[in-house]
Amino acid sequence: MSTVTSAIEHIGLTPLARKTGLYPSAVQKWRDQGYLPQTELAGLTHYARDIEALCEGKFTASQLLADTRKAWEKRLSRAI
Repeated sequence: MSTVTSAIEHIGLTPLARKTGLYPSAVQKWRDQGYLPQTELAGLTHYARDIEALCEGKFTASQLLADTRKAWEKRLSRAI
């Protein structure tokens, strides 16, 4: 289980959706995939910080971003 999945399971879909201003289905997609959207890696969004705040530091933004980066690199390497 990825750090992103674990963190979302810890928080719950609805509280995280409220914090981020998104629908629970969007957060569910992150949970199911195990990573955050590419906008996080580009610095356009700050969902990892929101997750860290809701988890009270149990899962750090840097951990979430590192796992997201690895997952996107793996996904993109398969597409080439």
